[in-house]
Amino acid sequence: MIRLFTTIGGFLLGALLLAFLTILTFNPNFFAKLALKDFAKSIAAPSTNSVDRFLDDSVIDSLLESPETLTDLGLHDLDWITNHNEKLNDYSVEKAEKDHEKFLEYYAKLNSFDESELDDRTKLNLEVAKFSAEIDKMGFENFRYHMGPFIQFYGTHLHFVNFLTDTHKFETKKDAQDYIKRTNKIPEAIDQLLVFEKRRAEAGIYSPKFVYEKSLLQVQALINAPIEDHPIYVSFRDGLEDIDISDKKKDEMRSEAADAVEKFKVSYKKLEAVIKENMLNAREHAGVWSLPNGNDYYKHRLKIYTTTNLSADEIHNLGLELVDEIQSEIKSILASEGYDINRPLEDIFVELNEDPRFLFEDSDEGRQAILDEYTRINEETYEILPDYFNELPQAKVVVKRIPIFSEKSAAGGYYQGSSLDGSRPAAWYANLYDIKATQTFGMPALSFHEAVPGHHLQIALNQENTNQTLWNKFGYTTSAFTEGWALYAERLAIEAGLVTDPYDMIGSLQSELFRAVRLVVDTGIHSKKWTREKAIKYMMDNAGQVRSAAESEIERYIVWPAQATAYMVGRIKILELREKAKDQLGNRFNVKDFHSAVLMNGVLPLTVLEAVIDKYIVENS
Repeated sequence: MIRLFTTIGGFLLGALLLAFLTILTFNPNFFAKLALKDFAKSIAAPSTNSVDRFLDDSVIDSLLESPETLTDLGLHDLDWITNHNEKLNDYSVEKAEKDHEKFLEYYAKLNSFDESELDDRTKLNLEVAKFSAEIDKMGFENFRYHMGPFIQFYGTHLHFVNFLTDTHKFETKKDAQDYIKRTNKIPEAIDQLLVFEKRRAEAGIYSPKFVYEKSLLQVQALINAPIEDHPIYVSFRDGLEDIDISDKKKDEMRSEAADAVEKFKVSYKKLEAVIKENMLNAREHAGVWSLPNGNDYYKHRLKIYTTTNLSADEIHNLGLELVDEIQSEIKSILASEGYDINRPLEDIFVELNEDPRFLFEDSDEGRQAILDEYTRINEETYEILPDYFNELPQAKVVVKRIPIFSEKSAAGGYYQGSSLDGSRPAAWYANLYDIKATQTFGMPALSFHEAVPGHHLQIALNQENTNQTLWNKFGYTTSAFTEGWALYAERLAIEAGLVTDPYDMIGSLQSELFRAVRLVVDTGIHSKKWTREKAIKYMMDNAGQVRSAAESEIERYIVWPAQATAYMVGRIKILELREKAKDQLGNRFNVKDFHSAVLMNGVLPLTVLEAVIDKYIVENS
């Protein structure tokens, strides 16, 4: 009997194993979905109703469609099922079209739910999902080709390099092998993106000439770099040193990596040729008003980034008013420091920007000193956070330099969140290309914005908040909330007493002025037909920007229309809501509780955030 049972048991076990392997072979996503759902239990609240389950499933489906996102989030334990760490995203137009077909099914289902039986949190999620879906639907169906992938600011040609060198996990032999496989897949991705570029050209949509010129220089730098100095190869070579494999195997893998980089360079030669060809048809005007259906496109972009119905004219006029107000505050401080404020303000800004007291040595040592100072500011800021926040993230943030190969056309700084498994820390990247663009008095505000209490605090808290569903965490994002919070955080740091030096206060006000100027120049370029040069001059004259910084910023707004308006619009709304809560709650107002209400409900459109704060006020009255 025992022998018979063992035989039957072995047969059944074998059959189950065969079934498992069959499903895994033909439908790996089945197990990947189960694994993701199980992982979600450790980072998010459970889905307790049909709406939350539907929304969470949409997030899981989206994650599984993006190998790069799975890597970025640090979901490495899934790799044995998905093999995502050796893959890149599918950038083909066919994939985009299939995704849109799936999206339309999602859209229909989203609008079929009966809201009458839903709890408040689920209603909130559904409202945000519908808001986002409406925007996405209009964007794909009407403006699919209006924005190109190869732009000087954050183009996909730079993304591949940044992704491999900064994001790809590099701890094991398999990680190294996957790195090579990913590098070998870049030529296919470039081919897919070139098809998209061809579609744009067929639609008569081209970028301004400077976009092609600067992207071309970036591409050529990656083509012309010797293998031994190429960022993809250098990152691989350095990472390989710490992996426990034989020297012979390391030599073999270095050779494979070098071959992969050569293929990369061949694909970028194809990209170079297309950029040169498209440059011949570069559009004359910087603003999107000159594109087919351009005015409607810009209106759509403003909706995306401000999450309001504010018109371009309203935003432009708001910017002009704020520029006057903030400049008056700056002049008041300058007067107290002995400056002749009857002089043009732009002349004083130039004087401050060039004053040796506020500059670092133009050397490697000087650039390291900048990074050290940012680190000091960040550490000092952490000390005051418990006085203003009930919740603080466990994840820390480090300061890094923007990669040299992309810093010339990059912004002054940007933030990258940590991986979910903690293997990659959060970081904010400082631009050190033009050392004269970094003055000591401007550093605190930038650190407050990018690190704490700005981006890092908001994003890390959202990532670590286990009271939110998966949809709350990853289903929706908008610059109006995230950048609005970061700009609000700059003002909060002043209120917390972290800015006491009058010049640092000028630097903080300059940061606010910078965002107010953005309202003027973005709408000026895209709605009022300003030229690139007019916008650069306005920013230099009114925000105190040096030429290199102003040029980089204006060119960013040209290729990323409306995004720059989100900062000040979002900040104004958060400040308005705080004052509303103060007025209505009186002595019952607690800034820590207000911040919890803002931050612990996920990323929200501003209209929805207002409803959340209204509810918070009622509950605390």
